[in-house]
Amino acid sequence: MKTREAFCRALAALELSHCERGVALLWFYRQTQQFEERTAADLADDLRDEGFPRPNPTRLHRELARSRFTILGRRSKTFQPDLRRMADLDGRYLHLLGVVEVKVEGAVLPPEWFQGTRFYLEKLCHQINGAYEYGFYDASAVLSRRLMESLIIDVYVYKGIHHEIKPGGTFLMLDGLITHIRNHKSIVLSRNAPKSMEAIKQLGDTAAHDRTYITQAKDLDDAKASYRRLIQELLTLAGLMK
Repeated sequence: MKTREAFCRALAALELSHCERGVALLWFYRQTQQFEERTAADLADDLRDEGFPRPNPTRLHRELARSRFTILGRRSKTFQPDLRRMADLDGRYLHLLGVVEVKVEGAVLPPEWFQGTRFYLEKLCHQINGAYEYGFYDASAVLSRRLMESLIIDVYVYKGIHHEIKPGGTFLMLDGLITHIRNHKSIVLSRNAPKSMEAIKQLGDTAAHDRTYITQAKDLDDAKASYRRLIQELLTLAGLMK
């Protein structure tokens, strides 16, 4: 993954307008998780810092507002890349990062469940599916455990009670999170959810820490149906799926 400086050097070789460069930077920031949104003035300064002529922020704002590749951000006067156009933007700029994008289906989890949620969730889903489809089963198992852990935390954050699982300023380990959510009076889990959580934790722990065992496709296949139900349930509890 290239730095912003290297990415902008690659951009400089393309014949782009100020607006197109601004959109490219928005895309870059999403890929690198540096910023979720930027104002036109922010982008104008960023472009100047990387050696481009500084665009007029007012004009750039108008052009970004009209662009089919952007939507308004949460903060006033900010922009984000439009998720509906990400495939197009990936096709334009991903090669500039030196990343080889491989085709990934939804062998473990449906990608559409995660579109428009959070970038790290989209990427985790992509990596879980990709690792499974290309035979990296240990990696898929470990990432499946990580996604479950992230979503349990997201449930607490969504409900505004994440302080309950953050004693001393650090989130509980996964076993503590499972125990806490299973016994929480205001978070109602389905009957089989705790059992599924324990199974995925064991699968991921074995893949990460067992010195000799290599995860097999069947290990993941046996867990896939219950894992999908669990992830769908956590997405709903975290306010990320209706």
